[in-house]
Amino acid sequence: MKATRMSIMVGILLLALAYVLPLWQIELEAPQYPEPIGLYIYVHTISGIGEHDLENINILNHYIGMKPIEPDSIPELHAMPFILGGLIVLGVATLIFPRRWTIGIWVGAMVISCAVGLYDFDQWERDYGTNLNPNAPIKIEGMIYKPPLIGTEQLLNITAHSYPSWGGYAIVLAIVAGGAALWYSQQGLRQRTTYQSSNQGKRSSIKQLTLVITPLILSGVSGISCSPAPEPIRYGLDECTLCKMIISDQRFGSEIVLTTGKVYKFDSIECMANYLRSKQFDTERIVFVLVTDYTMPGTLIDARKASFLRSEQLPSPMGADLSAYSDSMKASKSLNMYGGKVLSWDDVQRYVASLN
Repeated sequence: MKATRMSIMVGILLLALAYVLPLWQIELEAPQYPEPIGLYIYVHTISGIGEHDLENINILNHYIGMKPIEPDSIPELHAMPFILGGLIVLGVATLIFPRRWTIGIWVGAMVISCAVGLYDFDQWERDYGTNLNPNAPIKIEGMIYKPPLIGTEQLLNITAHSYPSWGGYAIVLAIVAGGAALWYSQQGLRQRTTYQSSNQGKRSSIKQLTLVITPLILSGVSGISCSPAPEPIRYGLDECTLCKMIISDQRFGSEIVLTTGKVYKFDSIECMANYLRSKQFDTERIVFVLVTDYTMPGTLIDARKASFLRSEQLPSPMGADLSAYSDSMKASKSLNMYGGKVLSWDDVQRYVASLN
């Protein structure tokens, strides 16, 4: 009975820690951010890991059409403090009346709350990543910006990491502590049985504890996507598919992504256009045709919706003098500064073909 109560007390303390520690964290790595930026999700709010991280993430979200993250407008953040508080109160009641059925209800409530919370979080990410503003500066047909539930995923030139934080781990350990309390209470009723029966009871309880934790692990694994996606260009390391030069200038990198997941990387817009003309693969299998926004080095945008400038004042790596922009206003601004001519993607392909 003493071990049972001790396990329950540990579980309650762990839930109390989860009330003040961040439950989850999401980090984003991108060439334009030398230091990763990220979010902490608490039981009642969302904050940046760094001082201006939330602001910077909302700026990134604006470019691709995602809604701004405003903690006060998220209903779950108003409900979760009461849910976690209820689990703590239920734990205290279980400590006062440590019966197998009360412990079972407490552990079951924690497991169900976690499962529903993970499902709701996954749906929240899906809503933010798919319901995009149709007038966003950067639009790529078929692209979904949903971060993984648990794990790492590539979203254009951004690497997203999503994992539980200290508070999330504390809740998992609270469930383990509750499972241990259930096991100890079961053992207390079997003190007069044989050693063999006791061992069998231990194995049975371990199976029960495994069944408690396994759904949480499976829920996390289910959040990882395997659809074709762009890859970040490793400047100074990756080789251009066409000319075999090392891709080094972050203002001009481009790439093609196929339905098979195969990614072709190029050091310039003209190299990619020439590779498309060579028809070395079935063009029907193309998912993404991406170029780098000249004003945001390392940031890939949809070539078919981008605006381009041909100007001798902005030489590109292979001599076609082409630079890309996410919208016509940016292209016009560069035109005013450097001269030249604004082109569409179709114009670029015709121009590159005329050079050969």
